[in-house]
Amino acid sequence: MSWTQVYITGLSKSVEPSDEDIEKHLTDQYDLRGDDILWAGEGTTLVKRNELGECRGFVFLAFYSAEGASAVVDRINANARRGNESEHEGGGGGGRVVPPLLLRAELS
Repeated sequence: MSWTQVYITGLSKSVEPSDEDIEKHLTDQYDLRGDDILWAGEGTTLVKRNELGECRGFVFLAFYSAEGASAVVDRINANARRGNESEHEGGGGGGRVVPPLLLRAELS
């Protein structure tokens, strides 16, 4: 089986939120569970962290289809063009999942 990865950048560079919180936000925000997307599923999101445990600002999502991956890239980038108007509301910057106007995606 082949995989298609999506590279997403623009996430907060901090210890919080957790990998699970980041995955949940992306899943809810961009409807990754839709039948047409063919996302590999929960627990497959690769959040890159540095030696201190801080998110390096990017993640990879895996998809079973290139079409589904491309659809998610389009959703994320369209949201960025709209100014991330539906941005995750979090307290005090450090726990924010998505900083304003920075989230971008591309096929990897």
